[in-house]
Amino acid sequence: MCASKSTSLMDLNMRGLVVSLLCFLFIVATKFNCCTGHSLKALCNEEEIEALLSFKTGVHDPSNRLFSWVSEECCNWEGVLCHNTTEHVLRLNLRWDVYQRASSLGGNISSSLLHLKHLRYMDLSCNDFGSLNIQNFFGFLSNLRYLNLSSAGFGGVIPHQLGNLSKLHYLDIGNCLPFLEYLDMTTVNLSKTSNWLQVMNKLHSLSVLRLSNCELLAIDSLRHVNFSNLLILDLSWNHLISSSFDWFADLSSLTTLNLADNTIHGQIPYGLRNMSSLIFLDLSYNKFASSLPDWLFHMTTLEHLYAISNMFQGKLPNNIGNLSSITYLDLSDNALEGDILRSLGNLCAFQLSKISHRSQGKSLEFLNLGGNKLSGSFPDTLGECKILEYLNLGENRLSGHLPNELGQLNSLSSLYIHRNSFSGKIPISLGRISTLSRLNIRENFFKGILSEKHLANLTSLKELDASSNLQLTVQASSNWTPPFQLTGLDLGSCRLGPQFPAWLQTRKNLYDLNMSYAGISDVIPAWFWTRTYQTIDLSHNQIIGSIPSLHFPRIHLGSNNFTDPQPQISSDVVELDLSDNLFHVSGNLLSGELSQLLDVLERTDGVKVGK
Repeated sequence: MCASKSTSLMDLNMRGLVVSLLCFLFIVATKFNCCTGHSLKALCNEEEIEALLSFKTGVHDPSNRLFSWVSEECCNWEGVLCHNTTEHVLRLNLRWDVYQRASSLGGNISSSLLHLKHLRYMDLSCNDFGSLNIQNFFGFLSNLRYLNLSSAGFGGVIPHQLGNLSKLHYLDIGNCLPFLEYLDMTTVNLSKTSNWLQVMNKLHSLSVLRLSNCELLAIDSLRHVNFSNLLILDLSWNHLISSSFDWFADLSSLTTLNLADNTIHGQIPYGLRNMSSLIFLDLSYNKFASSLPDWLFHMTTLEHLYAISNMFQGKLPNNIGNLSSITYLDLSDNALEGDILRSLGNLCAFQLSKISHRSQGKSLEFLNLGGNKLSGSFPDTLGECKILEYLNLGENRLSGHLPNELGQLNSLSSLYIHRNSFSGKIPISLGRISTLSRLNIRENFFKGILSEKHLANLTSLKELDASSNLQLTVQASSNWTPPFQLTGLDLGSCRLGPQFPAWLQTRKNLYDLNMSYAGISDVIPAWFWTRTYQTIDLSHNQIIGSIPSLHFPRIHLGSNNFTDPQPQISSDVVELDLSDNLFHVSGNLLSGELSQLLDVLERTDGVKVGK
């Protein structure tokens, strides 16, 4: 019995050994070809093999560098690296080295590479593709992390499709385009490309470089660059933060610099003062929390200076007049202080000197200082800026009377002096500016009469806003025919009534009208309700009579004395206020035709009908 047990144990051990041996032989058989001993696991995806062979057919390979590209084992081919498990092609490294015995590659690059859907790394650098254009389809190799095309003889325009490579971490196109002068990569996503400045620094012939809206986050810490031919640099609409642009000091030939719409902190880069040829500078929409440096106003070549909506503070420099070539100046929406009379007086005095000496130089055409904390009175020397077309001094702390010299601005098309503390009468000379199309004097302390004489020659006027001047009376005869066709009129909180202004009847292009708090106690004429206004505000008057129908999108007729019958309301109405009138309303219930308001309540921005 003991012998029987021993035999059984031996049989079991032998069976286990046989099973183990069979398993081992199975593994070996499936892992190696018994004839050749090569790994079967190295077999590639058939589609990827065909893609690589198509690429090989297109390139010129005089020394047969790609001799190994013949079998189905593409993972063992020269320059090809595959994933350990999936066998998908991940890397294609065909960089040529001067120490290699083989020659560099050339010829064409087949779009068959698009079938390498898992490709993460591609290096074709240091070859010679004979000024071949960088192919558009490169931008659709969506898994690329690394792309090196440097010193490979590429030419032409860099395709914007490269912006599709959202996973790209490294891009090098240096020396690909040694004679490239114009490079526009606007909207190309370079957020993962931290070395972009080093790459661009290899393009020594560049005269124009546009990298607007490229999602740039940082700039390489280069102290010096070789952009001796660069004239135009556009880095706007990115996410740049640091104001450390040491390399700007090397851009002495630059004529245009755009840094707008970033989040740059600190002071204006000091290197700008070396840009002795700069004509256009845009620093708008950043976070420069500093004063404006004096050296900025010694850049006598500047014609366009924009520094909108930063956090500039301190006094507006008196040496602003040194900007002897300036034509467009916009420092709006900052926190600049100081006496505007002294600062602008110098600027316009220079304009006068150019006129008196019959200079052929450029003159001021656009001036926007709105949204600051400037004080003082309106500079009468502004009248010397004879070709000034746009003037915005609104939302400051200016005071005093408007000078008669204002009427000398005979090229002015837009005048904004709203939200200040100007007072006194509006000068008749204002009516001499026949080119004026937009006039905004709202929220001041003007008094007296704004009459037909003020408006008689304003033949180009499209928008007029004189609202919230509580002591200003707008006066015109009932048979007056204005010389202009307004699209917008705001006389709210001015003295306009008691009659409804009959001269509005001939203003057939008027779309936005505000005559609230105007002291009108008249009946609205029938022609008024047939017009195509977009917005009307006649609230807080004492207007009487009934309303035939309402079809304007936005209607404010509250706090008047309108009576029944209640108006028909069009489906075009999206905002409506009929509150505090004399319509028949019982508690919270609407009677008669006014009940249709319930049907339009859901589609409107707001409805008010009760007390």
